[in-house]
Amino acid sequence: MTWRELIRSRWTAATGFLFCHGLGVSTVVLPLLALAAGFGAQTVGLLVAVSAAAQILARVGLTRVLHRFPERQLVIASAALLCLSGAAVLLSESLAAFLAAHLLQGIARACFWVGLQVHVVRRTDDPLRPLVVVHLVAGVGMVSGPATIGLLGGSLTGTLVAGIGATAAAGLTTLGLDRLSAPPPPERSARAGVWRRPGLAAAVTAATSAGTWRGLLNSYVPVVLAAAGHSDATVGLLVGLGSGVGVVGSTTAGFARGRALRPVYAAAAVVTGAGLAAVAVWPGQPAVALALLAGSGAGAGIMQTLSPALAARAVPPADRGPVVATVGTYRAGALLCAPLGIVALLAAVPLGPAMAAVAATTALPALTRWPRPGSTGPPDDPPPPGGSA
Repeated sequence: MTWRELIRSRWTAATGFLFCHGLGVSTVVLPLLALAAGFGAQTVGLLVAVSAAAQILARVGLTRVLHRFPERQLVIASAALLCLSGAAVLLSESLAAFLAAHLLQGIARACFWVGLQVHVVRRTDDPLRPLVVVHLVAGVGMVSGPATIGLLGGSLTGTLVAGIGATAAAGLTTLGLDRLSAPPPPERSARAGVWRRPGLAAAVTAATSAGTWRGLLNSYVPVVLAAAGHSDATVGLLVGLGSGVGVVGSTTAGFARGRALRPVYAAAAVVTGAGLAAVAVWPGQPAVALALLAGSGAGAGIMQTLSPALAARAVPPADRGPVVATVGTYRAGALLCAPLGIVALLAAVPLGPAMAAVAATTALPALTRWPRPGSTGPPDDPPPPGGSA
C-alpha cells in the first residue's frame, strides 16, 4: 500500500467512525429523551418507524439519481442532516421536534451508507476487504457514541451535543475522500429486480436480517432495558457494547470465504435472532443482557458486512453502485417493519413477548437463501487480515 492510499484509507475510516459515533448517540438518546418527555413506548416505536420510512424513501430516490451525484457529496450531506436532527430536539421537546429529528436522521442514514459504501466498492475489484474496515470503524463509532452517556454523567442533552460535534467533524474529514466523478448511468440489467438476478437473494436476506436487528436495537431494546429498571447510563452502555460486538462480527465476515461462507452465514442468522429474542424475555440481569446482546450483535455484524459484499460481487463493476444501494433498501425496510410489528403486537401481548416474536424472525430469512461458496471471492483466497477502505 502506498502512502497516498494509506492517507485516503485513513480519511475514509475517520469519516465512518465520526459519523457513526454521532449516529450511535442519536439512535439511543432520541428514544430516551422521548420517554423523558412523557411519550409512551408506542410513540417511540412509531417515531423510529418514521426514521426508517424516511431512509427507505431516500434510498429509493438515491438509487434512481445516483449517477448524477458524486458519493462524496452524499456523505457531506449526511453529516449536515444528522447535525440538524440533533439540533431539532435540543430546541424543543414537542412531538413535532421529535418527528423532524427522526425524519432527518433517516435521510442522513440513507445518504451516508449509500454514499460511503458505493464510494468504497467503486475503488476496488474485491469489495469485501474494504467493506470489513468500513463496518469495523462504523461499529466502533456505534459503541463509543452511546457509551458517552455514562462518561458525561448520564446527561442526555450533553451527550447529544457531543454527538453533534462528532458528526460535524465527519463532514470535515469527508473532504479528504477521493474526488471520484459521478458513476455512469446503470445498465438496463441493473434496474431489474434483485430477486430476479442470480446471486443477489443471499445479499437481500442478509440485509433484512441485519436491518431487523438494528431496527429493534434502535427502538425497543432501550425501552425494554429501561422498563427492567436499568439506569440511562446502563442502558447506553449495554446497547453500545452490544452494538460494538458487531465490530467483531464485521471482522469475522472477512474470513467467510469458500467453504466457510455457508456455515458462517447460517450461524450468524440464528445467533442474531436467538440473542435478540432472549434479551426481550430476560432483560433484568445486566450480565445476561450484555451476553445476549453481544451474541446477536456479532451475528448481525457478519450479516451486515456480507450483504453489500455479496451484492457487489454478483454483478459487473459498472452495476455495483445501484445494486448495492438497492439491496440496502431492504435493510432499511426491515428497520421500518421491525418496530411497526411490535407496535401491532402490543395491542394483544406485553412488550417483552412482542419484541421476542419479532426478533425471532431475524433468523428466518437468511436461512432460506444460502450464498454459494466463492460468492465473495475465489474459494482459495486467503482470509483478509484487515485491509483498508
